[in-house]
Amino acid sequence: MTSSWILTALLLLCPTLHTRAAIAYKEPYPWVASRGGHHLWSTRDPKFYICLSPKVACSEWLKFIHQEMLPSELQPHGSALYRPHKFPDYNLERRDPQSQSDYHKVQAIAEDPSVYKFAVVRHPWDRINSAYRSKYEGQCRFNNECFRRVFVPSLEVKDGIYTFHEVVKALTRIPPIHLDGHFRPQTLTCDLTTFPFDEFVDLKNITQMDLAAKRSGFKTPFSQASHEYGVFGENGRPTHKCHYCNWETVRLAEVIYGVDAAVLGYNFDDAYASCKEHGVSVWKPDMNVSELCI
Repeated sequence: MTSSWILTALLLLCPTLHTRAAIAYKEPYPWVASRGGHHLWSTRDPKFYICLSPKVACSEWLKFIHQEMLPSELQPHGSALYRPHKFPDYNLERRDPQSQSDYHKVQAIAEDPSVYKFAVVRHPWDRINSAYRSKYEGQCRFNNECFRRVFVPSLEVKDGIYTFHEVVKALTRIPPIHLDGHFRPQTLTCDLTTFPFDEFVDLKNITQMDLAAKRSGFKTPFSQASHEYGVFGENGRPTHKCHYCNWETVRLAEVIYGVDAAVLGYNFDDAYASCKEHGVSVWKPDMNVSELCI
């Protein structure tokens, strides 16, 4: 028992060790390493289990699943969408796999070949760009104290806007497991290196997204469901689709999210090219940089 406790603690502190050692650590599964992800499972046929990381269309998938499985009067809205809940009459649960009551149930799901188990994933570079845009520009409305207090406490106090580069640099000063869920690596929010998922479904691959919905038993393709992808901050100002960066910005991001990239088959080549050649996080030939970047 002592050795298991030590290994679990090391997994939390060192993401590199998490990748190398956790694969051999099968009994019991180290669910404690999974923090910040949204987990839903259904026991009706066909059975499915899904893990969603923040900033990987998690709100859209949560709404989609509830809309497909529950009557309108039972569908959670607002912040209730993210709270643990059970709908036994509809064979749907959203719980925390770290909790004592759910631990053995999730382990049983992991070992059940009849359950379709998948995680929706996203390139980490796109994800942190989205998190900066959504949380700093949108939710905090460029309020430094709000963003520092709620999301990135390692940022230094300053006047003026926190640049994307400054935020990425500040993220390196926090152990990955302790990053806010919107910035925490997906390998930690969903245990991608240890949980036996059948499939990683890429957010940008709409064919994969629709096939995952079909395998989960939904008649409506995910691409045809009603989604709410926001393009404006809460204060009505447009959020930016790209951010000024340089070679060092990408290198720092690769330090934090290198495990994600390796596990999911991504690389940072496009990010390096965009930041080094054009100085912005996302580059398209017809893009008006002065209007779309900050």
